[in-house]
Amino acid sequence: MSKTLPTALMIALFATHGIPIFAQQNNRIWFTWEQSSASPELCETRGICEPLSKYTTRLIEEPSTAKATEMVDAMAQLAKLRGHPDEHPDTPHMCQNVEAAKVLGFNPETWPMAEKLDTLVGLQGVYFSLQKLKAPAGYQGEFGEDVHAEVVQKFTAAGIPVLTEEQRDMTPGQPHLNIYFSNTNPDTGCWFSVFSSLSQTALLTRKHTVKFKAGTWGFGGGYSADHPDRDERTAIMIVIDKFISDFQTANPDGVERLAFLD
Repeated sequence: MSKTLPTALMIALFATHGIPIFAQQNNRIWFTWEQSSASPELCETRGICEPLSKYTTRLIEEPSTAKATEMVDAMAQLAKLRGHPDEHPDTPHMCQNVEAAKVLGFNPETWPMAEKLDTLVGLQGVYFSLQKLKAPAGYQGEFGEDVHAEVVQKFTAAGIPVLTEEQRDMTPGQPHLNIYFSNTNPDTGCWFSVFSSLSQTALLTRKHTVKFKAGTWGFGGGYSADHPDRDERTAIMIVIDKFISDFQTANPDGVERLAFLD
């Protein structure tokens, strides 16, 4: 078990300037309580056992500039009497969140690479749109619509929430399952192929303020000489079934349902 280190109590002054430049200055005095302790989970699973700080902050007063200056000067005198410097080296800075190591409490580059299934753990739903898949030669019916409807049925039966585009954008990670399908080309002799990729939002470990979309899961298939009778729709469903299987392996107890889906 981790041992909580001595608690540091600090008073922080934040001044918010209005616009335009000549507007009245507004002041707020905050009380900040820092608690520092090691995380048992990080220590056990990642070997990161150094103390991490947690801050609890409450608004104390909204004084005039003169009163705020008086309060800060009084705190400076108190710090001096206790042997603390005016500008303590451990003072928390409101812009420290531009450095990932300070926000996380450890250097993210030290973490090992995750397994593919790890990216599916806790996934709360998936968006996909397959209606525009091009039908193979001789297919009777609306190929994309038929494939989309079958995938919806498979996901629903498997307990995987199917999201609309708007719901995807409200879901952590904005998960989007893409299906890339190409038909057989008699001119080139290329057989049909299918590839699926799940994209999610991610942050760079070297600069966590950079957010982007990246493929976090993928699987492909298509024509097989061992199964020459396999058609295009069946090949797509094999890829879909692989995603469902991996999702269920990663989430054996299911996932927390998003409130806006109820």
